[in-house]
Amino acid sequence: MSSITSPLLDADVLPLAELFALRLDGQLFRVGDSFAAIGTPDGPELRAAAFVRSAPGWTVADRGSAAWIHGTRASPPPLPQVCVPAARRGRVSSALVDACHRTLAADETVTIGPALVTTPLRTALDLLSAPGRFRSEQALEVRGLLRLASVGVDELSERLEARPRKGADLARGRLPQVARVPDAGRVPDVSWPASPLVELSRR
Repeated sequence: MSSITSPLLDADVLPLAELFALRLDGQLFRVGDSFAAIGTPDGPELRAAAFVRSAPGWTVADRGSAAWIHGTRASPPPLPQVCVPAARRGRVSSALVDACHRTLAADETVTIGPALVTTPLRTALDLLSAPGRFRSEQALEVRGLLRLASVGVDELSERLEARPRKGADLARGRLPQVARVPDAGRVPDVSWPASPLVELSRR
């Protein structure tokens, strides 16, 4: 249940049409599938609070969701991307989250606001190891995560070589692309399909 002191607004507070109208009027801004008043500090804690409204509280935000919470991605994925803890595996089946089963060490997660999130370094490793096309937007995003982790591209390459992990070869092969991306502090706008909330607002 949403706290009455929460700075976030959603359809439990006001109808979606009114929320989108207030956004068009410049009174609100989007925070994932929620909204906040203009002037509300837009930081990791606010994005983490929006994340927990759309994902089970025992999940760990990872991959795109973690990158968004850390501030290296402009918008969250259409479905929350989460890591399922070992104790919950085999009992989770939901079309409302993009779940994966990975083992996370204690130093690979951090608490941000109400959410447990993979650290910038672990998030960068997950994105580097993900199958599929690796575009310049992803390279810029990983560069930002490595900056937050205070880890350079060469250092990460050495770590991957010294302690191989699943997807290490793929990750190392992408590091030269990450190194070539100018790191100007820009948050990449990674393209995603429209979220269910956006689709609903168009009807």
